[in-house]
Amino acid sequence: MKLWMQGKDERDPRAFGERFAWRMVMLFSGMAVYMTFGSIIGGRPIAILATLIALALSYGFRLRAAGDEQRRGETMEDERDAWILAHSDRGFRIAASCWYGVLTLALCFDTSRAALQANDCALPGMVLLGLIVANIVGQLTVAVLYRRDRQ
Repeated sequence: MKLWMQGKDERDPRAFGERFAWRMVMLFSGMAVYMTFGSIIGGRPIAILATLIALALSYGFRLRAAGDEQRRGETMEDERDAWILAHSDRGFRIAASCWYGVLTLALCFDTSRAALQANDCALPGMVLLGLIVANIVGQLTVAVLYRRDRQ
């Protein structure tokens, strides 16, 4: 049965971490698109400010979602969840390192440096976009590992 058609008696077979990770992948993907078109291409500093605020609030989103799950009586995190979150952290660090390494290398060349200096928000937007992409990789790692563990 489809998840949006579930009644109150039916439970989602996915763990809290997987459900939350898929939601965060969607949130961070939207933030990446907004950052790309609003700041990097459009040159609007409000896109950077809005993204920074949403990034700061994303930790609170998890706390609130976890509190809601505990109120419903759901089982929260155990050793499996800690193992999955450790892999997520590793994916985040690898993605961030690769993004910033490539960005640093790109800044060594005049053509890419000139493209990033097209507006005042392009370079800060690329730096922040790297953080968003790393978050997407981390959350996607969580979602995929939970799905693989469930099957």
